[in-house]
Amino acid sequence: MTTGKELQASYQGYRRMATVLIVDDEEGFRHILQIVLQRAGYQTLTANDAQAAATIIETQSPNLIVLDDMMPGMSGSELCIQLKADIRYRAIPVLMHSANSKLHNPAFVESLGADGVLLKPCPPREIVEAVNQYLQAPT
Repeated sequence: MTTGKELQASYQGYRRMATVLIVDDEEGFRHILQIVLQRAGYQTLTANDAQAAATIIETQSPNLIVLDDMMPGMSGSELCIQLKADIRYRAIPVLMHSANSKLHNPAFVESLGADGVLLKPCPPREIVEAVNQYLQAPT
């Protein structure tokens, strides 16, 4: 029988192996998210726009994406729609992270295919809880 401590150690090990891609055109937000998620035990990758994110997704296979909506060029919404339309990437959870008021509308979020929303500014604890929710250790 597995003990609680063994399960916790297994979960912590899984979190350390999980990789989160942070996509935001604002360096400060990328840096804060990176620190918060690394302290929670996640590996992180960062991109400053949707094009760079698409390249990383194709080559690095992150386990989850935290995606800003309002960026120059391709928006996070457009990237999310593309990812969810592609069989190779649709299983990757996408958390939209933005101050965009459209993200308050559940119908809009559903139209993107996003798995969740983190509205800026978002307390670190809520960020970690949201990521944990989508990156549960396999049972």
